[in-house]
Amino acid sequence: MRTVREQLLNAAKTGRLVEVYRYGDNAHFSVGNVLAVDDKFVLLKQVNPDGAIDGGGVYRLNTVTRVIEQSDYLKSLVAVMALARERGYGNVWQLETIIGNLDFKKHSILKVVLEWAFNSDQVVTIGEHPGKREAVYTGFLGSLKKKQVIFNYVDRSDLSARWQVGLRYANMNFVEFSSFETLAITAILERYMSEDFH
Repeated sequence: MRTVREQLLNAAKTGRLVEVYRYGDNAHFSVGNVLAVDDKFVLLKQVNPDGAIDGGGVYRLNTVTRVIEQSDYLKSLVAVMALARERGYGNVWQLETIIGNLDFKKHSILKVVLEWAFNSDQVVTIGEHPGKREAVYTGFLGSLKKKQVIFNYVDRSDLSARWQVGLRYANMNFVEFSSFETLAITAILERYMSEDFH
C-alpha cells in the first residue's frame, strides 16, 4: 500500500484531481491538483465546488490522513470545472502565473510561499495547530524571523482593531493564497486599513 506522500507524488505526475483529507475527518477537506511535494509539505492548486480554481494551498504532510485519487465526486467536479471555464470564471486569479515564478528547489514549499507573500504584500490564510484545535488567521506578514512570522490579521467583525500574532513555522499546518478568501480580505484592507497594509 502506498504512503500519503507516494500518492501525492503520483498525483503530481499524472496531473489528476485528488481529494485530500487532514486530521482524519471530513471537515478538513481540499480538492485540487498537486503541483509540488517536498519532505514536509504539499502544494495544491485548489478547486472549489463551483469548479473555479480557488488559490494555492500548502499543507503539512503529517496532517494529511487520506488521499482519494478516483471518486464520483472528482468525476462530477471535472464536469463542473469545464462549465466554469466555458462561462469564464474557472481561473479568475491566474494562479499559474504566480506558481510559475516560485522556485521550490532551495527551500521548503512553506518558506518559499511565505517569502513570496511577504515580498509582494500578499494576503494569506495561515492555520496553526499548537494544541488540540487549529487556529486560522487571514492577513499579511509583518515580518519574517528565523523561527516565526509576525502576522497581522483581520477580524471582519471588528475593523477598528489591529490584530497581531506571532506564528512559529513549526506550528503552521497550512497556508492558502490567491484564493477567494484572501482576495476578499485584501479588498477590505485596501478600503479600510490601507495605512496599515505595508
